[in-house]
Amino acid sequence: MTSAARRYAREFLPAVAIYLVVLLASAYALRRVDAAPARAALALLPLVPVAFAARALLRFVRDIDELQRKLQLEAFALAALVLNLGSFALGLLAAAGVVVPPSDLVLLLVLPAFCVLHGLFACLAARRYR
Repeated sequence: MTSAARRYAREFLPAVAIYLVVLLASAYALRRVDAAPARAALALLPLVPVAFAARALLRFVRDIDELQRKLQLEAFALAALVLNLGSFALGLLAAAGVVVPPSDLVLLLVLPAFCVLHGLFACLAARRYR
């Protein structure tokens, strides 16, 4: 494991663990708070550890060599393309009344879907250079 990968793991994994704790605490607290400003703050609270995870990812991409950076960029581009095409298709189906997706759930799944797609495409891109 490279030093960039070790640092990424050291920064990313705690951020994700904290995110899970904050997300559960935020969801629990939202059931007990009525004031709109407090609800907004509680709803956005999980964004803080996600921002730290994103920072870790950006530092990782900045610190890796050119080939690895090329693979990551390709994975990001493919993930964005597939996610955008899938979202567009879902929007077309929703506009036609074929499906009625719950909008809050769809929006909450965008980031996890992007992360999964990026991981998949990064693995596929890396296989080409083995």
